Amino acid sequence: MSSSNQLLANLEFSLADRFYKLACKPGLKLFRHLTRGLMHHAAGLGHQRTLLVFGERLMSQGITERERMLGAEYLVRAAQQGNAEAQWLAGSIYEKGVAPFVQNDAHAVTWYARAAGQGHSKACRRLARAYQQGELSLPANSEKACYWNQAA
Repeated sequence: MSSSNQLLANLEFSLADRFYKLACKPGLKLFRHLTRGLMHHAAGLGHQRTLLVFGERLMSQGITERERMLGAEYLVRAAQQGNAEAQWLAGSIYEKGVAPFVQNDAHAVTWYARAAGQGHSKACRRLARAYQQGELSLPANSEKACYWNQAA
């Protein structure tokens, strides 16, 4: 992302994030629309923080299936940019199979491992449990389970 686009996306995210709580109040439909427009634009520019925050909001609070799908897409894009929290969430998306991403244990393990490699404690614990119980198509392995438990 160019420096001017980065600056614009930072500004849009900052404004939209501050407006978010106000926009949730009844009777402020236009304000809510403006806030979402700012978030969509900043996410479209690839702003990592927007992709994470707005992606989470759309997945958890999205009214339509399309909004929840867009939230998942935004989170995976943030994960691809190296955000540990987004990588943890991408692992969860692939583990559960959240549209438009089909359930895929190998992808889930990959994203959890990337997040865990950055010290994300929830991802470390999820990998430990997966190795302990033989989940996510991983063989039960007490050494690896112990490793990830200690990393958490």
